[in-house]
Amino acid sequence: MNEFRTGHRDLDDIESLIVAARNYVRPSDDLRPQVLELARAEHRERRMQRQLAQMAALVLLMVTAITVYRQPDVSDRARAFLPAMEAVSSHSHLESMESSDRAAWETVDSFTNLRRRQADLLRL
Repeated sequence: MNEFRTGHRDLDDIESLIVAARNYVRPSDDLRPQVLELARAEHRERRMQRQLAQMAALVLLMVTAITVYRQPDVSDRARAFLPAMEAVSSHSHLESMESSDRAAWETVDSFTNLRRRQADLLRL
């Protein structure tokens, strides 16, 4: 580093080396077509990614819009719920609760029996 600053002669030597090396480095004949093809491929890739992102945004927007506009009003939900409540009388409601309780306990009993049989098989 100090050699460059010390003498004017060193700078002349470096400049002469640079001038002499100008014919050493040459681009290949197919460098320009390769660079152009690479640039086209990258451009296509970016365009495809941009289009994919736009389609995803559009689908998200459509799903959001459909979800918002398809929400039934509270009055619609109440109208759908009221006939079902009117159809169920207190007597039939109690009977259905008793039968569902019976079915639930039968299911519990069947699972208990199944577990007991599995445990017996595993002990053998």
